[in-house]
Amino acid sequence: MTRRPDLGALIADLPTARFGRPLFVHESVPSTNDLARRLAEEGAGEGTAVLALEQTRGRGRLGRSWASPPGGLYLSVVLRPRLPPARWPLLSLAVALGAASGAAEASRQQVMLKWPNDLVTSGAKVGGILLEAAADHAVAGIGINASSPPAALPPWGGVLGVALPPLLRAVLVHVEQSVDLVYAEAGQVLDRWRARCLTLGRHVRVLGAEVVEGVAEDIDGDGALVVRTHSGARRIVAGDVSVREAVG
Repeated sequence: MTRRPDLGALIADLPTARFGRPLFVHESVPSTNDLARRLAEEGAGEGTAVLALEQTRGRGRLGRSWASPPGGLYLSVVLRPRLPPARWPLLSLAVALGAASGAAEASRQQVMLKWPNDLVTSGAKVGGILLEAAADHAVAGIGINASSPPAALPPWGGVLGVALPPLLRAVLVHVEQSVDLVYAEAGQVLDRWRARCLTLGRHVRVLGAEVVEGVAEDIDGDGALVVRTHSGARRIVAGDVSVREAVG
């Protein structure tokens, strides 16, 4: 069994107001999002977090499985959105931005974002975000390959090569900052997201309700991807994006 890292000192001086307060740590669970959702339904406040050293039924977008072997960061945080429901997708961008910023700080590597929710380093996916919403709360699931064995990951998966405690600390700090910022000034979150986004300015192919191909031009005010096609601009709310060559 994977040994639980010593998180006591980290949590004791964690410089956050809400996120990771409290933090429930488990050796192995089916899904941290399921546990966090249960806590939210029981009235847990924003920032309540669940961490697992391993997930047996981790999931990503569209119900896909998420490889969750020991050595990864599997973290879910309860959110109490203070935005109109139509703008809740901005929370997913804020969490992704915070997770990427925290991962970059802890690993001292450049961590980029691929719309809508992937963390990418040196061309390999090292993490992702899953936001699941309910009537009065949302749960943000964060999965990052911290020091997972490469053989346990999909062929396209990369590893940051960083210890769990400093990564957890940095992610909690930066995610709280990004969520607070999206409530105060969403435009700044979008600007910072665009600066980290490797999707913009490239030819993309989006698989969703239909196939859309064109140039990814922008992330709009609600977090949708704007793609310039031969027939004009298309606003993409959800879909799988494959990034092709840069334009120009």
